[in-house]
Amino acid sequence: MRTLILIAFAISLSVCSVRAQTGNTPSESSSTLSTAPVDFADDQTFTQYQRVTAGMKPPKATHAPDPKFPDLPPDAEPHGTVVMLVGVNAKGHVAAVRVLRSDEKAFEQSAVDTVKKWKFKPAEKSGRPVPVQVTVEMKFQR
Repeated sequence: MRTLILIAFAISLSVCSVRAQTGNTPSESSSTLSTAPVDFADDQTFTQYQRVTAGMKPPKATHAPDPKFPDLPPDAEPHGTVVMLVGVNAKGHVAAVRVLRSDEKAFEQSAVDTVKKWKFKPAEKSGRPVPVQVTVEMKFQR
């Protein structure tokens, strides 16, 4: 059984990162959470989620299971990265996911399915929970 080890949690004025790496198998998958701004003016799904700004406490992952390494087509690379925009609601649940970039299409569904299972301590502004958008990067490697 794999366990998730929290490697780093750093907060700066405009960026917060949480890095996680699996324990038993070397570098099979890892994830990064960032609150760096992403601009999608045409995407109405994420308009209800604020960007994490100064004076705001970013969300903190409390349950972040590892993604399953998918069955790959014979011509696929055995490694890849999926970057997603994730909307975390005021209750700490993942409510919206959009794939921003992917090296290998075969990894996208596993990444999206996994991040939808994540739970967070919600972001806070003035002591009250607020919905925010974060960027999650999942790396897959065998």
